[in-house]
Amino acid sequence: MQKSKEARLMNLTIGQFNESFPPIVDGVANVVKNYAFWMNKKYGKCYVITPKHPDADDDYDFAVLRYSSVKVPIRGEYRFGLPKMDPIFWKELKQVPFDIVHAHCPFGSGYAARSIARKRGIPFVATFHSKYRDDFKEALKSDVIVDSVISGIAAFYESADEVWTVNEASAQTLREYGYRGDAFIMENGCDIDLRYRSDESDAEVEERFGIKKGVPLFMYIGQHIWQKNLKIIIEALKILKDRGLVFYMLFIGDGPRRADMEKMIAQYGLQSMAGFAGKIYDRDLVAKVYLRSSAMLFPSLYDTSSLVPREAAACGCPTVFVRGSSTSQGITGDNGFLIENSAASLADTMEYIIKNPDKARNVGENARATIYRSWEDAVEKAYQRYVCLIEMKKRKTAGKAQ
Repeated sequence: MQKSKEARLMNLTIGQFNESFPPIVDGVANVVKNYAFWMNKKYGKCYVITPKHPDADDDYDFAVLRYSSVKVPIRGEYRFGLPKMDPIFWKELKQVPFDIVHAHCPFGSGYAARSIARKRGIPFVATFHSKYRDDFKEALKSDVIVDSVISGIAAFYESADEVWTVNEASAQTLREYGYRGDAFIMENGCDIDLRYRSDESDAEVEERFGIKKGVPLFMYIGQHIWQKNLKIIIEALKILKDRGLVFYMLFIGDGPRRADMEKMIAQYGLQSMAGFAGKIYDRDLVAKVYLRSSAMLFPSLYDTSSLVPREAAACGCPTVFVRGSSTSQGITGDNGFLIENSAASLADTMEYIIKNPDKARNVGENARATIYRSWEDAVEKAYQRYVCLIEMKKRKTAGKAQ
């Protein structure tokens, strides 16, 4: 009997619910994709539940269920999901025999996950990924309205059977929003395997992006939004230019502030020293850019955590963080560079990296040894916690029945 029970648990039916998913490229979409891939590959059957997108091409080994949506006006590629207005979607969703559901945001898909969990009596997990206050403050321009929205977000997380955060700093952010419950720390992984630099990969990147051989390369990868603190990168580039240093800066990704960033680059006369690659879907090419880079710049105060420092670490590329930021947890100076929140501090660190390439590479190697974690390992831990929550829910339900 015990053997049969274990066999069933090894084949769970799991739902990953989120508002962003490819073709949208952001950190949480990447998390959901990797959860779904590894859960479906090793632990049963996984479904992704997300809004419809006109450019979607859901050619995955796992199932993707999409519901009606409309375009978000200020964030063009994003969709505002309307699951309640899609009866065909609900009919399909109700046919899935979920053992557990996992929400990765407190919006339409998250409420759909909660509804399914309550009707089925199954565990409802919710992960807090983002500093939503910053987004709503920029969009709504009213502290009163923002405070009301944030209170609703805190209430959503309090309704979950268990809340996950990627680190203690993000748990503290959620508590600042008014959340009063516990948080289980569940770290993310990386979908780039361990890589090592070669002349061939360097040459490919140099040819692709017009970078001269031997010129120090700095990179940023992520959304092009001011919340990511990108202005200090461009301002630091100008400082380095004024100091007469030779370098190249490559911005990867896209976003509503890209045009403004390009204007700043032009105003500072940096066109020959910086470029915009746009979105890169080829993960092998992304890895080669990490390998060629002297450092990855990530001065964000917005992120609770980020996948890109782990990606950089997989390739031995050091990351530059702002001291005290959520993403800098676990960074000692030996496995990453820490700066103050200023362009001058960033410029000083970049100059040090340019003049001390071997020392910078040693920091990258330390990052490889301490920061890197594969998604396969990360999802295994999540699966083990899923099993625990399912058993806890069953015991709780059995206790109420007695």
